[in-house]
Amino acid sequence: MKPVSVLVYYDGEWNHSWSYDAYAIVGKIVPLECSYVKLVKIIMKELQWDQSQHAIKIQYQVMDDGLLIKICSDISVYFYIQVKKTESNLTKFPLSVDVENVVYIEDNQICLGNAVTSEDNSGHSQEVNA
Repeated sequence: MKPVSVLVYYDGEWNHSWSYDAYAIVGKIVPLECSYVKLVKIIMKELQWDQSQHAIKIQYQVMDDGLLIKICSDISVYFYIQVKKTESNLTKFPLSVDVENVVYIEDNQICLGNAVTSEDNSGHSQEVNA
């Protein structure tokens, strides 16, 4: 099976009517067996963002001015790819990518914007008060 072609919008802003404005755009080829980690790496490499300094939030809409669907796991990537496979229009369902700086606070804690995440030795993350 052939991969899907995806448009990636970035460096934009969400307006009050759930529309992504003033963005830059790039096209990417995404393999059908793509994992969440692989998708993040594809986007970060294309946009030349350093994963040690930036975190991204990936979202898309299935309806214009509709609610955003967040891509945050392997299954959400799989679902997105299934949606893209059924649509022949390249401009439908673009990914919207927002980037945040990552600030390391202390051992096993990172700060993404205003949220602080703590990771225990088992790799589980939990949000803590900043």
